Amino acid sequence: MLAQSRSLSFKAKRAGDIELRKVAGRLRNQARYELKCFQNEQLSKQLKERHAPGETSRIFWSKTKRHFKKASASLKGFFSSTGEIINDPQRMADRAADHYGKLFEAPTVMRPQPYVDTPPVQWENSNELIPPVTYPEILNVLRTRKKKQSLDIHGLSPYTLDKIQKNYWHFLVHLYNDSFTKAYIPKKFKEVRMILLAKKDSVCNPDQARPISLLDSFLKIQEKLFLNRFRLILKDRGLLPENQSGFREGYRLQTRVLLLIEQIYSYMSNSSPVATAFVDFKSAFDQLWFEGCLGKLGKMGIPTAYVNWIRAWLYGRSAIIEIQGKRLKWIKIERGGPQGSSLTPSLFITYHSDMADFFPGAMSFFFADDLAAVLAGQIGTRFTSQCIDLEHRLQSFMNQLEYYSIL
Repeated sequence: MLAQSRSLSFKAKRAGDIELRKVAGRLRNQARYELKCFQNEQLSKQLKERHAPGETSRIFWSKTKRHFKKASASLKGFFSSTGEIINDPQRMADRAADHYGKLFEAPTVMRPQPYVDTPPVQWENSNELIPPVTYPEILNVLRTRKKKQSLDIHGLSPYTLDKIQKNYWHFLVHLYNDSFTKAYIPKKFKEVRMILLAKKDSVCNPDQARPISLLDSFLKIQEKLFLNRFRLILKDRGLLPENQSGFREGYRLQTRVLLLIEQIYSYMSNSSPVATAFVDFKSAFDQLWFEGCLGKLGKMGIPTAYVNWIRAWLYGRSAIIEIQGKRLKWIKIERGGPQGSSLTPSLFITYHSDMADFFPGAMSFFFADDLAAVLAGQIGTRFTSQCIDLEHRLQSFMNQLEYYSIL
């Protein structure tokens, strides 16, 4: 139709025919309308099938990825406490070190504490050892990793490791097995290169910057090897709850959202007042308490060898702050899981696997480090009484949440 309108336009231009030009215009407008309807129809189809495997989803994401922001804004400076703009790299590093040094310092905990100050529990698997690493297993981890080119503090990257001759990894088999047996990790493996990027504005406060921690490349291989073994322990003992959908294979986030909506509809169908509390824990991964985490893992039935290796992995870490390509300031990390580690998310959800037990009056749904709690008033009473009861349940939930947060 467009070709026909274009042909008529050329004829009308050559002949000077006004009527022919009007016909060509009507054809062109009709063709544009049909094309727009077709595009809208295709867009609706692509939106419905954007998560399904196939050509339709590939076309959708290939068209939309051009609109995504590929990189964060470069950090140009920090605001001082007086509002002055600091753009000298050394002063920026000092300002960032003050902030992140306090963020990652060991927390102050009220004692006695149930995770660490109660008698240890003796489980039947306490003496279970970490299975040894094999050479084919390391090669499999290397093959499945993304070949990123971001450099760690020692100038190595996953892309570089992929270029190493495969025979050299026999040496790492002995190193990793010795590390698992003796619960020891070389100090250099726990040094982190921390790069600061701007979230929004290029000049901001340190707490508004985005810290990117680049972990040691060899340690990341070992973390993946340990994670495979740690997940087997969690699965065999059934430690992770069914209402947790984050960072778990076979548990889709979409399924948890649908169950949340169905639970709300179920309460509403009984004509009950419903309230949903959405909880987002600020800097959740950065608030991980080492001693409490290790004590809790032992009481959950995680073997001693696993707990000891996690202890060696958590303690003794440090990071150097890099700004504008200059490594300027070291800080100690005494709290929080290593960012960018494959092990941190699984350790986090294991540590908080019993959170729902503290909220008996609510239906809890967990999305990684986020919580959605659904509460409803008592069924079978007057609506006014149900609303009052719901208010009491909400207050009780908030008190229980506060207690768990400081536990």
